[in-house]
Amino acid sequence: MTRRGLGVLALTLLPAFLSADAPAPAPSTAPRIVVEPASFNFGTVKPRGVVQREFVLRNIGQTDLVIDSVVSSCGCAAILEGGDTTKLKAGASTPLRIRLTAPDKAGRLEKSVLIKSNDPAQPALEVKIEAVVAPPRRDGR
Repeated sequence: MTRRGLGVLALTLLPAFLSADAPAPAPSTAPRIVVEPASFNFGTVKPRGVVQREFVLRNIGQTDLVIDSVVSSCGCAAILEGGDTTKLKAGASTPLRIRLTAPDKAGRLEKSVLIKSNDPAQPALEVKIEAVVAPPRRDGR
């Protein structure tokens, strides 16, 4: 085969080779999940202190978004207004409340809440939260 023939063959096969590893793009009519804010830093918290933040889950897609589950990686509570399984119409939103109870031990915390849905482009959306647990005061409080 000539050099030109090899070049034409390579250019012909290149799109198929590149698309084999790339995820298929989501159809434009698919549901699309977005969370606002995408992450949150609670700053410095007291040992055993409780902090919470309200996030907003949105469906920016064209069809119903079904949230299958909300799972946390920590002792924090993640609560959807409609329960763990919620259906959001196109353009709709719902609050997600995340409450974190800090441990006794001082130090940096990095936790996450995983939201599983029928969004084909992002079936598992991670919300990251962080905080720094202050050392206990000398008087034990």
